[in-house]
Amino acid sequence: MKSHTLPLICGVAVAAMCAAGLSHWWSVRQFVVVMNPNGPQPAARPAPPLPAPEPAKPLAATTVTSGDPVLVRTTAAAAAQQAGQQKFYDALISRMESLQNQNRDLLDQLAETNRDLMKLEFRVDSHSASFRPLPVNEEQPFTSLDSDIGVLPPRAEPVFAPNQE
Repeated sequence: MKSHTLPLICGVAVAAMCAAGLSHWWSVRQFVVVMNPNGPQPAARPAPPLPAPEPAKPLAATTVTSGDPVLVRTTAAAAAQQAGQQKFYDALISRMESLQNQNRDLLDQLAETNRDLMKLEFRVDSHSASFRPLPVNEEQPFTSLDSDIGVLPPRAEPVFAPNQE
């Protein structure tokens, strides 16, 4: 009697190896398609033809008498959103224009202030009764101009750290 166990095990092993090889080939093929979209494409089923799109109607001309309530709600929501966005952008533009005008006014005021500051002169009225000169005392240190020490006190002698020998 012949045993059918060995050929059966070999057949199952060959079928498993063929399935693994086919699976690997398929995944590599899909990877190549994804990484190289301009290259040769694998043959695929042709897509069914799409119905021709209807010409777009303006949002204002859309009527509520349409039979599809979802379409009516989405169209109305889109129109409301578009109107809200338009209102927002108009408000934003008007605010930007007002800020630009305010900025221009502030720059003009700053220029006028700078002109006024450039014309500003300080005068001392020495003949006024409220004029009192600063008191100058000869005994005060560092006020005489004929000494050699100048305006600042003399420089301190440098202190060196002791050597650790």
